This record gives sequence, C-alpha cells and structure tokens, in this order.
Amino acid sequence: MNRLNDRIYGILFGQAIGDALGLAAEGMSCDRVATTYPNGVNGYADIIQDDFRKRWAPGEWTDDTNQMLCILDSLLELRTVDPNDIAARFVRWFHHDGRGIGRHTYNILRMPQYAQRPYEISEFFWKFSRCNSAPNGALMRTCITGIWDYRDEAAVYENTENICRLTHFDPRCVGLCVIIAHIIRSELLGQTVTESDLLALGARYAPEIEEFVRLGFQPDIAELCLDDPDTRGYTLRTLAAGLWAYNFGTDFRSTIQTLITAGGDVDTNCAVAGALLGVRMGYAALPEDWVHGLLRYDELAEKARQLTAILY
Repeated sequence: MNRLNDRIYGILFGQAIGDALGLAAEGMSCDRVATTYPNGVNGYADIIQDDFRKRWAPGEWTDDTNQMLCILDSLLELRTVDPNDIAARFVRWFHHDGRGIGRHTYNILRMPQYAQRPYEISEFFWKFSRCNSAPNGALMRTCITGIWDYRDEAAVYENTENICRLTHFDPRCVGLCVIIAHIIRSELLGQTVTESDLLALGARYAPEIEEFVRLGFQPDIAELCLDDPDTRGYTLRTLAAGLWAYNFGTDFRSTIQTLITAGGDVDTNCAVAGALLGVRMGYAALPEDWVHGLLRYDELAEKARQLTAILY
C-alpha cells in the first residue's frame, strides 16, 4: 500500500475504531470510567452491556461514523459533492437506524421539510437557539471532507463548510470542521501543520476557537476538562481532544485509551482523534486486533478501496 492509500485507510479506520471503542465510556465522568473499567479498555469485548451500550454489538461503530459514511457513500456514487443528496442520506439513515443521534441533529432531521430545505431548517434551529448552539455532531463526521478534493484547498474549505451547515449552522462548528479538514488535507500532501496556521484559520470563523486550539497544543489532557458535564458535547472540546491526540499521541492504542479514561463525549472525541492519528500515523500503525475486530470491517475496507481508486 502506498503512502497516500495508507493515510486514507488510516483516516477511515482510525475514525471507526475510535468511535466503536469510545462507546465504552460514552457519557461517563473520568471517575466513573475508572470505576467501571479498573483494567482499562483493551478491546471491544471489554465494553459493558448496560441499557445504553447494549444497543450496539461489540465492534460496531455509532452515529458518528454512520453519518460520515452517508457523506462518503454520496461521494462514491455521484463523484461530486451534492449537499441535497447528503441531506437525503442523513434522513434515510435517521429513519432506518438513528441510534446514538444527538438531540440537535435529531431535531433537525425529524422535520418533514428537511430533505427539501436542509439549509433553511438548519439555520432556523441555530437562530432559535439564539445563535448559541454549537454541538459536535458535524465535527464527528467531517474527516471525509479533508480527503475529497484534497489537492484543492479552496474546494476542501467550501465543501466542508457546506456539509457542516447541513445540520450545524453555527460558525464555531463550521470553523472547527474546516480546521480538521485542513489538517487531513495537509497530511495527505505531506505539509506541516502549525499552531499559528490553525489559529489564523479559526479566527476567520469565531474568536472562541483560539482558546481551544491552544488547549490542543499543550500536553496535559486534564486541562481539556473533557468530562465537564455542562460542555462535554461542545464542539470546541472535541476539537481540543483531537488536536491533543494529533500533537501528543505516541501510538494509536495508548492515545485512544487515554482519551477513554478522560470521559465525556468519548465516542466522538475518539472518532475525531482516531481520524487525525490515522492520517498522521497511517493504517499500518493501527492495532490489528482493533482493525479486524470492527463488525463491519469488510464494508469499510471496500469503501476505502473505492475511494482511493477514485482519487487516483
């Protein structure tokens, strides 16, 4: 497998693994994680089967990756970015599965008019929140937008913005999705990503982004407060988790395990972190037992094969 393919497979499988394994501690405080998993989370079989988690089989990813695959499937079929088609796929997934969906996205996708007027509905809900709703439901699915058209910076940014706004209109959400896409695109091109680059990019969208970019460039994970009950689903906290993993992760397994112990919106934090670790380290660096333990491994491998074939 050449370098580009190794990184693309790494992104897709890194996200899926982080999502499926992060389910183990989804919604828990760090104290509860320690009590529930005194020996840590070493594989999918370790995930407790409580009323929430038993809805997924061991090794099955959640809504984070399912929504990313809605985007990927649209790209594979149409060979272009079609926001209306992606919105329609979100709706079909919502009605046929929808497990784990966040409240914000749920409220939007359940609207009967959504598939015909996605941007109008998305903007309405943002304004209804007094322009103060910035959950992480778009950030968790955005890794694919850094891959598609990765040679064209302007296209990557535009595609990312448009796909984010299908459900998340807040400029904080949009800016963070662009930051993740920028990192992925840069890694695919072999370009260096700097803190100053990300700060400048974030400043185009919202001033609040600066604090959390800086958090992701300091080594103490406790400073991220990922299990804060009031903000654990906040898109900026998830960005900080992803940046922390990208900057300080020494190997995929231990970095994901550390994020699990931190608690909070763990499946999303680990999904974003997994994609960033995957593009930095490559598919070959992912733990083999975690890769092949994915319930839908064959399906994801086939989608990755199709994607890399198109990009060439």
